Amino acid sequence: MSQTKTLKTKERILQLSLQLFNERGERSVTTNHIAAELGMSPGNLYYHFRNKNEIIKELMEQYQKETLEMLALPDDRQLDANDKIRYFQVLSSQLWAYRFLHRDVYHLVENNIDFRKMYPRFAGQVMQQGQKIYKAFVSAGLMEMTNSEIEALTINLWIVLTNWTNFLYMSGHITDSNHLEEKWVWQALRQMVFLEGAYLRGESRQTYEHLLETMGESELFASLSSHKIADSESE
Repeated sequence: MSQTKTLKTKERILQLSLQLFNERGERSVTTNHIAAELGMSPGNLYYHFRNKNEIIKELMEQYQKETLEMLALPDDRQLDANDKIRYFQVLSSQLWAYRFLHRDVYHLVENNIDFRKMYPRFAGQVMQQGQKIYKAFVSAGLMEMTNSEIEALTINLWIVLTNWTNFLYMSGHITDSNHLEEKWVWQALRQMVFLEGAYLRGESRQTYEHLLETMGESELFASLSSHKIADSESE
């Protein structure tokens, strides 16, 4: 098998695996499912990946590389208010494109040795880069924060980002944690935007207000309140 054809086949396997993991949940998808969807024999798939964990490892490496590249600081200018929107768009697109990784994170950490090693390292790299970004916004006069506030905000944002699906499931907003509509990803970003609000200054404050307008009202609190009312009426 030629090297070019091998690379194309590997890429097809990774793309289809990512799609299936996102749509059905990683635990519901086997290598046989992936091979059948691709119209290849399991043996052909095993030529490229010995098992499902190897596929997940490569997807995690791909996710890590893409995300860190997208979060890189420009080296030829200061950050501006438009960069804040761009970073949120990056987080949104990456969270949606690789949503199974965060949705199934506890299972993956417990059952995949490679993932267990990679995930904490990736989390640390993202949070370190997040702190660099916020310090750059402070230097540009777009935010006002101490180093301790930057550290706390970065950790809080990561907690929201990585636990969002669990919150939606436990609060009754979704009934199947394997299926996450894109609107809920935007709701997560809305919470992240609010966490930043108190620290914004100047042009970034105006951008923040405009961003909230485009996101619209949140359905979360209203639906939680309706659950409470429905429960009290049924008693």
